[in-house]
Amino acid sequence: MFDEVSTIRARFTMRLRCHNCKHITTRTIESPDLEDAPCSVEELLESAWLQRQSFACGECENPIATLISVKQEEVA
Repeated sequence: MFDEVSTIRARFTMRLRCHNCKHITTRTIESPDLEDAPCSVEELLESAWLQRQSFACGECENPIATLISVKQEEVA
């Protein structure tokens, strides 16, 4: 049987600066199509969902970063 595939409500690209090595990385996250999932940048920034996301620097693997910018991408 096929596993149920959840649909995407919104897609966001975030730019993050590592607290350790100051490297800037880009990360894309997808918000599932659930009732309380964020569907705009404003909702994402205010949501506990963003706070539950884990981040690690691609250069030094430090888990602490500063969010520099968020851009909402088109979902096809």
